[in-house]
Amino acid sequence: QPNAMGGREVGGMANLLAVHKDLGNETHRQEVADFWGVESISPKPGYTATEMFDALESGKMKAIWIICTNPMVSMPNMHRIEKALQKAKFVIVQDISNRSDSLEYADLVLPAAGWLEKEGTMTNSERRISYLPKFIDAPGEARPDVEILCDFAQRMGFDEFNYAQTEDIYKEYCAMTRGTNIDISHLNYDRLKNEGTFQWPVASHGNSGTTRLFEDKKFYTPSQKAIFNVPAFDQNASDKPNDEYPLILTTGRIRDQWHT
Repeated sequence: QPNAMGGREVGGMANLLAVHKDLGNETHRQEVADFWGVESISPKPGYTATEMFDALESGKMKAIWIICTNPMVSMPNMHRIEKALQKAKFVIVQDISNRSDSLEYADLVLPAAGWLEKEGTMTNSERRISYLPKFIDAPGEARPDVEILCDFAQRMGFDEFNYAQTEDIYKEYCAMTRGTNIDISHLNYDRLKNEGTFQWPVASHGNSGTTRLFEDKKFYTPSQKAIFNVPAFDQNASDKPNDEYPLILTTGRIRDQWHT
């Protein structure tokens, strides 16, 4: 399963841009556009994970590229996911395993490198960034995800993806964080390799990271006060058991089975 914390930092959700900038915020969009050297960024969010499969099933979306996840196991309502993948015009599955349940529906399979077979960084749930070195070569035709994506982008004519190495991408990301709440502009590969892991932000060369946020009681909101959104429900909205459906079922997952 993908690195969720790091994925959010680089904008890996339908309503996010890189460095925790909000796609719905016009100022944020312009800041990212200026950094990337483009005129503008579309304000329209893409589909969320569940919406993508709704769109495949309805025919609004024709193709899907599945990277580092197995929706036939991790998504709710497996039968619906199965129908959506059957209806898709083109399905790419990029994975390290030849046993992913989603492979059955793939028109194209791209073998990917595992974590020991590629270089990069990972951020865990306490904002701790680790450098992950490559130890062994990937087997067969397997390649790191980033190589596959950059190759694809260049073939589409996006020459900006001509990174010589993974570190170049990390350097660009670090530069983009400068002055933000997740500033790691002074955390390069050398520091990660020689000094170990760091918790962001790391806003200066001498900074050893930030163990705890918000100790000054100031939060990242316009008022600088914490905002708790607590939904109130008048009643349980779940379907109640009846003669036709007398059982209440759960997925049976426990903490250590989270995702796939």
